[in-house]
Amino acid sequence: MTTRQKPTLVVDFDGVIHSYENGWQGGHIYGTVVPGFFEWAIEAKKYFVLAIYSTRSDSHKNIKPMKDWLTIQLQSWHWDRQDTGPLEARETDLLMTDFLFPIAKPPGFVTIDDRAITFKGDWNADELKPENLKQFKTWTEMRK
Repeated sequence: MTTRQKPTLVVDFDGVIHSYENGWQGGHIYGTVVPGFFEWAIEAKKYFVLAIYSTRSDSHKNIKPMKDWLTIQLQSWHWDRQDTGPLEARETDLLMTDFLFPIAKPPGFVTIDDRAITFKGDWNADELKPENLKQFKTWTEMRK
């Protein structure tokens, strides 16, 4: 399947790729990759174009730190995997070119975000009631 034939999967950055365990720290990207992300991305790229989109994605200047951080994390991950064989191109490799970093939210087939609720066509659903929305917690907040 060529890239043009693949639907786009929009993946949030903070709290989804970047561990973000201490919340917003003035824009500083301080954490690690959420465990399992790279392994998941290897499989996902077979079926989807992977677009990393964040509230940080409002300019190329703000996207650059995300790219730089992910590049370092990816290099470290590759280094840790060296015992699996040479780092030549193979199906299980993951490269920075496997990720898009758009500055506008792309029309995605699905979005993966730690701060989202699936809208199911019913504004009266319990999970959409304002008093319930105020209680929303991300997965990192639930672990504390």
